[in-house]
Amino acid sequence: MLTRDDLIREYRNRSASWPAFAIVYGILLGTMALTATAIL
Repeated sequence: MLTRDDLIREYRNRSASWPAFAIVYGILLGTMALTATAIL
């Protein structure tokens, strides 16, 4: 389990690679939306 400090450190490290993070986040949201519509 990650602690809050670990999350902040990871966040700071990843803030340099913003586009990659945005893409991953978009894919995650898209998948969640698709599964939600599939379930409903």
